[in-house]
Amino acid sequence: MINTLGWISFALYVAGIFFVLSKKIKPYKVITAAGLLLHTSALTLRTIEVGHAPMANRYETLLFFSWAIIMTNLVVVFRYNIARTSLITTPIGLILLFWAMGASDAITPLYPALKTIWFEIHVTSSFIGYALFTLAMSGAVLFLKAGESEESRTFSDINNKAVLWGFVLFSLSMYSGAIWGYLAWGAYWLWEPKTLWSFILWFYFAGILHGKYIRSWRGRPVAYLTIVGFVIVLFTYLGVSILMKSSHKL
Repeated sequence: MINTLGWISFALYVAGIFFVLSKKIKPYKVITAAGLLLHTSALTLRTIEVGHAPMANRYETLLFFSWAIIMTNLVVVFRYNIARTSLITTPIGLILLFWAMGASDAITPLYPALKTIWFEIHVTSSFIGYALFTLAMSGAVLFLKAGESEESRTFSDINNKAVLWGFVLFSLSMYSGAIWGYLAWGAYWLWEPKTLWSFILWFYFAGILHGKYIRSWRGRPVAYLTIVGFVIVLFTYLGVSILMKSSHKL
């Protein structure tokens, strides 16, 4: 049932892209919102099935991360009544959702260290932060493409606000992760790859936020830095767990 809802959501998201390409924003909003509703239902069913936030394995995090990307982008579409960010964010969400549908949906029992609300806060805020950084990247790309047109101000605003709120959520993730680490392993900080790269990601976007106050960094430099930041997001989420040994399995 969960995967069926996932595939229907996938189809609706794909259909939504064609509405964006034909510049029909209202149908895009309706069909994407419908897909997001089904996607939310799939996550809800998974939560009921496993008895905790669906964040314990690759299948669950891919399902949640793709949902967060579509959700944050849809908020922007309703806020600005502009859907071009969807041409970048939605394909990324689709890739993640497709990957989830092909991954094992076997239930992963939570080991004792994960049975705390701090783990759920940590992982949830982390992936919503990732999604906002993805949205920021799309705003940055479109800002660079817009040049001196009036749209550039809108895309710059999307980029700036997504970076800010992404940083806030990721800071919450770092804070809750430190508490979780202390409760689980007796230490607020562990010298292991995932923790280190999470700090690098946090520090990098902190630098971007401060860079906005430097005149020579504003505009195109910050946009390019945001795009590089998205690459760091992908490496922190996928690269570390695939290429390195880490106590974090996700």
